[in-house]
Amino acid sequence: MEKVSELVWLYVKRRPFLRETLREKLVNYSALARKISLTVLRDKRKTSAVKMALVRIVEKMKKSDTDLEASIFNILSQSTISIRNKVAVVISRSQLSDVEYLSYAESKNLFTYVVEEAELESVKKTKSVLRVVDNLNLIAIHSPVELEETPGVIAYLLGALASEGINVVEAISCYTDTLLLVRQPDTIQAYEILSKLTSR
Repeated sequence: MEKVSELVWLYVKRRPFLRETLREKLVNYSALARKISLTVLRDKRKTSAVKMALVRIVEKMKKSDTDLEASIFNILSQSTISIRNKVAVVISRSQLSDVEYLSYAESKNLFTYVVEEAELESVKKTKSVLRVVDNLNLIAIHSPVELEETPGVIAYLLGALASEGINVVEAISCYTDTLLLVRQPDTIQAYEILSKLTSR
């Protein structure tokens, strides 16, 4: 059986928002320990052990998260942002041969295209098209090659937008470019948030 500390670490690690609140010391350790004891260990007698594990985990996280955050900020400070307006996302069951696309991603059963809205007339007639989302803008973050070796950069960007209530309709990572598609009304706010992150 896994140790209490390992189970507590797994619980925290799988919940990014909890990690952040722990790091900022915004959590009542006793209440969280009781919750973990009951939901994970199913034994409220282990609450004290869970609380001690939480205290140790937070101390470890401070060091590792500070180092990681510095690496993320370093990547973002070297990144630039560009915007392309009047774009759309097209989801299709099969590959589209006569479409000029800005970006393209393929999964096991579906094809996702990012296209200019001008392409939609021909696309909408295709039977394999499942969904079209228009009135979007494409925000591209161009980063240095170190992006590929630095965990958490894209999560950090998405988290910053989510915390302000901005939904990213599609996100595509292509080597050092991160493409985020947002609805037109959210574009200015999204750009301002991302600009602040890249100008630290």
